[in-house]
Amino acid sequence: MTSNTETREPDETEPESKQNFAKPVLIGASIVAVIALAASVWFGIGWKSAADDQKIADVRNSALAGAQQAAINLSSVDSADLDGSLDTMMTSVTGDEMTNYLDETRSSISDDQRNSGRKITAELIGSTLTELSVDDGTATAVVIVANVTTGPGDTPPERSRAVMRMYMQDVGGTWKVNKLLPVGDRAPIGDDNSRTYNQQPAESGTADPNATADPNAPADPSATPDPSAPAAVPDTSAGP
Repeated sequence: MTSNTETREPDETEPESKQNFAKPVLIGASIVAVIALAASVWFGIGWKSAADDQKIADVRNSALAGAQQAAINLSSVDSADLDGSLDTMMTSVTGDEMTNYLDETRSSISDDQRNSGRKITAELIGSTLTELSVDDGTATAVVIVANVTTGPGDTPPERSRAVMRMYMQDVGGTWKVNKLLPVGDRAPIGDDNSRTYNQQPAESGTADPNATADPNAPADPSATPDPSAPAAVPDTSAGP
C-alpha cells in the first residue's frame, strides 16, 4: 500500500543561515556596548578631573581674596574709632596668637593714641599664594600694601609700603589669618616715586583683588622674616 504522505528531509541549511546571520549582529552589538562603556568611563574621568581642577581654582581664589581682605583690615586703623578698627581686625584673624595680640593691643591703647587725629588706610599693591592645601584648608600668602597715614589739620599724608607673609586658615568657609610676619622693613614711598597712589584708599572690607604690584618698587617676598616680630598692627600715635 502506497502512502500519500511524503517524507521531507529536514533542511539543515536554513537554521545554519539564520545562525550565521545572528553572529555578526551580536558581535556588532557587543562592540557598540564596549565603545559606549569606554566612552562613559573616559568622559566620567575627564569630568571628575575638570571638577577637581575647578574646586582647586575656587579654593585658591577664595584663600587669596581672604588674605587680601585681611591685609586691608589689619593695616587700616582710625584713631577716632580705635575699638571699631580692632573689631574689624578681629574678623580677619583666628587662633590664640593673633586674637591674644589684638586683645593686648586693645587694652594698651592710650588716650594720646585715641586723640591723635591720625588715620591709616591701606591700598593693595599686590598679592600671591605661595602654598595651598585644599584638604587641610590652609594657605600661605604674601601681600604687599601701601599704608597711607593722614594727620590732623593740613598734615600731608605719609606713604609707606609693607610686605606681609600671612598664614591662612579656612574657618567655616572664611579664610582668616592665624599668623602674620613682616617681610623686611616698611619702605617709605616718596613724592618722587614714579607710581602715584592716587586711587581711593581702600576702606576696611573693600580690598581690590585686581591691584597689581608696583614694578618700580619691587619687594622681596623671599626675604627671611623676623620670627620674633609681632603682628603688624599700625600705631596711630606715630608715623609709619
